Amino acid sequence: MTIRYLFVINPTAGKADASAALLPRIRAAADRAGIEPSILVTQHAGHAREVTAAYAESGEKVHIYACGGDGTMNEVLQAAAGHENLSVGCVPCGSGNDYVRNFGAQSDFLDLDAQFAARSYPVDLIRTPQGYGIDIYAAGIDAQVANGIPKWRRFPLCGGTTAYTLSIVEAVCSTFRHNLHISTEQGELEGTYMMLAICNAQMYGGGYCAAPYASMDDGLLDVVLLKPVPRLRLAGLLKAYREGKHLTEDGQVTKPFRPYMTFLRTSWIDIQVLDKKPLITTLDGECSPQMNLHAEVARRSVQILLPPKLAQNAPVLQAMGE
Repeated sequence: MTIRYLFVINPTAGKADASAALLPRIRAAADRAGIEPSILVTQHAGHAREVTAAYAESGEKVHIYACGGDGTMNEVLQAAAGHENLSVGCVPCGSGNDYVRNFGAQSDFLDLDAQFAARSYPVDLIRTPQGYGIDIYAAGIDAQVANGIPKWRRFPLCGGTTAYTLSIVEAVCSTFRHNLHISTEQGELEGTYMMLAICNAQMYGGGYCAAPYASMDDGLLDVVLLKPVPRLRLAGLLKAYREGKHLTEDGQVTKPFRPYMTFLRTSWIDIQVLDKKPLITTLDGECSPQMNLHAEVARRSVQILLPPKLAQNAPVLQAMGE
């Protein structure tokens, strides 16, 4: 079947409109590959999802490249989920670009010759009442941080990781806490938490490695739960958390984190807020308040596109078991 190549460019992603620089590069790489691509510059919020949905229903085999940030990628994924005729790639032009950090450097995905040679792989998604996510569904302090990042990015030299760190400090200083009841196939938990991350992938938050051994194709979600941490200990633990040093390969919490962290793997999770304060959640950067959370694995429900050398060496694609 003939493959159509579609590049969906979000001109509002990142700090500057990337379309002017990206358009000639796409056409030049397409000429070298002998491909005639279609290119769309989005005109409004939701436009990427609308276009993807139309191709999903057409049945035509399409490689769709989301050219923007994590929000653009999320829009495309919402419509592509469950449609085997679509494969989704990413050309990162946003501020955070957390999705691509799971596989390689941003420059690897900006190599458009490699993108035209990309291969398609089926991966899991996170299914929630708020839609699908491919990366991480977070709540508590993480979501407060996601809400605060846009403010910090307006300041000079506040890029992805710096803005994320400053937003963490601001959220922690607000003494954020929530009383939660948590149910999974592993059992039930109840307690006070300042953060939880339900992970299909490894990286988020401008380079923080929440789930260093998560896989996108193992049928499981890696769940990290963090209880309140004394402020004097927080800076050191955050540094180790960013580097993925809170977990071992066999799923054990490392010694410095044991008083504060619980880790488990599950195919589904339900969370009930007990203190009547809405819990701010973020699904791949899209924030909303919730009183009850549900997340489950949508097994191999989307095809993603990866340049060949990245796919061969991507730990996030190495399944831990069927």
